[in-house]
Amino acid sequence: MSEDAAELLVDSLSPVDLMKLTRAQKIDLLEKMRAHGSRNPHITYFLATDVLSGGGGSLSAGERYELYEQLLIASLHSGRLDKARLYLNLLEKRFGRTSMRVRRLRGLCYEAEGNIAEARTLYELLRKEDPATDFFVKRLVAMYKSEGKYRDAIALLEDEEVYKDEDDKPLRYLEVHRMGVLDVYQELSHLHYLCGSLDRALYYVEEMQLYDPSSYLMHSRMAELLYAKKDYERCVIEYSQSLLLNPNANNARAAYGLWQVTGEQLSRHESKTHRLDEDKELPLAKDLHEFAAETLRAMYAKSPALSTLEAFLQ
Repeated sequence: MSEDAAELLVDSLSPVDLMKLTRAQKIDLLEKMRAHGSRNPHITYFLATDVLSGGGGSLSAGERYELYEQLLIASLHSGRLDKARLYLNLLEKRFGRTSMRVRRLRGLCYEAEGNIAEARTLYELLRKEDPATDFFVKRLVAMYKSEGKYRDAIALLEDEEVYKDEDDKPLRYLEVHRMGVLDVYQELSHLHYLCGSLDRALYYVEEMQLYDPSSYLMHSRMAELLYAKKDYERCVIEYSQSLLLNPNANNARAAYGLWQVTGEQLSRHESKTHRLDEDKELPLAKDLHEFAAETLRAMYAKSPALSTLEAFLQ
């Protein structure tokens, strides 16, 4: 079962369905949610507290403490900070305050409680103790972003030495953590965009395209950055490629982008700001502009927003 399938299974259950589950079914569902990273804090909290309220007789010690951790995370996601602290205390009593796993959870509690300085100090310490674990760097990046310190977040991911190999050679984050590189590239692209560094933002999207050239979302993101750079010719290509890969309604973003950029090209041509070639470029821009409009109409054909779209396209 994939993570999406697990999420769909949980979301499809009504409160009545949850009440009808047997204790064994609740335990099994919680285990599946843990295994696939499914996040539905309210359902998790209901199921886990219900299982624990019946006594832990049918649970092993390991299963019980896994439930405590699951409840802690669900409590943080649902704003039950006092409950999160309760389960953190239970885990600390069992595994000790110096346990890496417990300290990681303590850092999350600090963040949720607004104790940012304590969380940052703890994550910096843990990052040095366990440089091979990317969790602490990702949390620090998230904290820098929340404070608007985008360049500090970039420096942490791009420049800082996080590890030394057996030859004492210093390595940076991307040199150590290659498995989750796509997520990091996406983060860095967004951070550079927020800093106004469009070339660097484009660089990381291009790197992502090398890993997944058939992703329509990557082509749309590339087009958006090219539009911001006023590189309209390449922008048209990327939006068109995105629509070729996914012409369905969930890609209206690319259809609108293509309509917008070709409209900009035609407007600049008419105002003589940037003339298009009369034989090739101008007819192509007109055709693509009309194609984008028709694609949008088809996408919204059964939507109550169709009349609004028609007015917008005029």
